[in-house]
Amino acid sequence: MLLSDRLMPSSQIECHNSRMILIKKRIALFLGKTSKYLGFICRFTEALDTAIDAVWLVRSLVDEDPASYTPHLADQLSNLGTAFSKLNRHTESLGVDQISVGLYRSLVAENPGPYTPDLARQLGNLGADLSDLNQHPESLKVCQESIGLYRSLVAENSASFTPDLARQLGNLGVGLSNLNQHTESLTVHQESVSLYRSLVAENPASYTPNLAFQLGNLGIELSNLNRHAESLKVRQESVGLYRSLVVENPASYTPDLAFQLGNMGADLSNLNRHTKSLKVRQESVSLYRSLVAENPASFTPGLAHQLGNLGIGLSNLNRHTESLKVRQESVGLYRSLAAENPASYTPDLACQLGNLGIDLSNLSQHAESLKVRQESVGLYRSLVAENSASYTPNLAFQLGNLGIDISNLNRHAESLMVHQESVELYRSLVVENPASYTPHLARRLHDLSIILSYMGRHAESQAASQESARLSIVIWRMEPIC
Repeated sequence: MLLSDRLMPSSQIECHNSRMILIKKRIALFLGKTSKYLGFICRFTEALDTAIDAVWLVRSLVDEDPASYTPHLADQLSNLGTAFSKLNRHTESLGVDQISVGLYRSLVAENPGPYTPDLARQLGNLGADLSDLNQHPESLKVCQESIGLYRSLVAENSASFTPDLARQLGNLGVGLSNLNQHTESLTVHQESVSLYRSLVAENPASYTPNLAFQLGNLGIELSNLNRHAESLKVRQESVGLYRSLVVENPASYTPDLAFQLGNMGADLSNLNRHTKSLKVRQESVSLYRSLVAENPASFTPGLAHQLGNLGIGLSNLNRHTESLKVRQESVGLYRSLAAENPASYTPDLACQLGNLGIDLSNLSQHAESLKVRQESVGLYRSLVAENSASYTPNLAFQLGNLGIDISNLNRHAESLMVHQESVELYRSLVVENPASYTPHLARRLHDLSIILSYMGRHAESQAASQESARLSIVIWRMEPIC
């Protein structure tokens, strides 16, 4: 028998190919849904592997029929980006989400009706990636584009797109906060919470988790504006909602509860309720330790952050030796995280090094404190070179603390130079935002006056002290009268 006689007729080949394409499509869709579910139950590594398989299958379909399957590829790339993000692999997530956004832009250009919602959603994911990599101005721009698209969609169909608008408003609020635009951020978060309250009234099962999350974000902005009593109130509501959600589904909501407990501890501390704050922070750390035991890649950053907060709680109760131990653990974790992903974790390492310096100083270990504070300042200088708007306040703060350490070692001339730099930075910050930075400038002028006095420069010391006193009066006048 000739080989040609054994070949299938062309009609049968076409039928076979069509069936194979249909099978691939169904498998890819199943894998995509499975990846989402695995992510929901915090099995992030498995979610990533499954998402990679889904993208691989859909790419092969696009090679055969790009017009039909490009939308599927864009969607599966979105799932893959989310899976990378959950494992804190933000650079990879960014690359994948940029490809997805590019595909959706081309689809919207040809047919805006079906694909504008997908583009709006994916722009939100891209904004989150940029934020995770501390590219905050770029993130804000992308989030604003997403919000603009969702507002137009809500105007046409509020029932379908209000939940998406509420979610992206929350992301926009985070973006504004990252650029220290806290008043604008507060307004945006309040709108998001208001929308979620109306959605929960209609469908609590679907939207209570979102309300709990956005209440937490609202609390952050209230705290950033020193409205700590109001922040505590909304954070307590968020924690209460998450406790009920954890009872129903601990795997999905324990991470959120742990995070919000840490934030609530900060509010209690800001209201000088330090014993209660410590208890809440200890619960948060305990939850994170259990989460890290199951999934270290995803939850080690959260544990490192909350250990730093626990150190603050212990220090506020003058338990400095215990605080030092906790902060050393936090710094150790952040060193390993920054070694793997410097763009994401260098700011956290710089912050915790500064906090570690506080404990060392409180224990009169001034030489050791100076060493870690110098490292913190060095890191902040590099961060300011890349993003001055976000990190100049941190650099100014750490310079002031570094100056105190140098002075404690009787190196007053060096201390003076550092304090002067801190004061000048705060002067520039006060010009832009007097409400937020005038208290810091007053404090640093007071420190500067002390150093000048040590050096026998009494006229300059008196001038700095008088300016600090004048600013303190301004701060008192700025305080709201209740």
